[in-house]
Amino acid sequence: MNRGDDGNISDLPWTAVFDPVANARALSAIQARGFAAASQLVDRFVQIAESSTNPAATKATTSAEAHPNGRAADADIDLMMNTWWSLWGRLLRSMPGAAAARGDGATFDLAAESANGGVHLTTDGSGPVVGEVWLHNGGSADIGSVGLRCGDLLAHDGAAIRADAVGFTPECCALPSRSSRGVAVEVSVAPDAAVGVYRGTLLVEGYPDLWLPVSLTLRTPAG
Repeated sequence: MNRGDDGNISDLPWTAVFDPVANARALSAIQARGFAAASQLVDRFVQIAESSTNPAATKATTSAEAHPNGRAADADIDLMMNTWWSLWGRLLRSMPGAAAARGDGATFDLAAESANGGVHLTTDGSGPVVGEVWLHNGGSADIGSVGLRCGDLLAHDGAAIRADAVGFTPECCALPSRSSRGVAVEVSVAPDAAVGVYRGTLLVEGYPDLWLPVSLTLRTPAG
């Protein structure tokens, strides 16, 4: 494995995919390069801001002369901001546990009528257990009201957590065009619930083809 002066890792052998140390080094190198690029973006942004507030500096800049009234500076600022947010998003996605932070676990896309992921909960005792599902409306039309439903959660031996123990907050919500909304899924585990894995199905009112799996793992007796 070769490491460059700028933190690059090249010629990584294929066996390194099984080496957690090599993987950690590769991730660190990627993040180091990203933060270095981000620093350069910030420096460039400061230079643009200073030139836009300093008439003498602006006149001395070729791009400003070609585009009067600060239009070149404005275009550069827009480009830098868009690049910054794109880079920042990529850095976040490279962090361990980033998928959980983004709430990617369970999603309903109502405009496209598609569903992805599932709600998977784990608990060591009785009481409420909370998960989350995201509702997306990427279309141009508003969706007036959306509600979720869940049936009984069943274990392999016939044990059950009844549907009335599953609640949603909010129970119903509106989705304007091109918007998203998170809905909390809360399962109340009774004190007499048996250890096991309980599974069910999450549905969306008015969308008969949409569904997601729901599971709750009770690892220790609830009592």
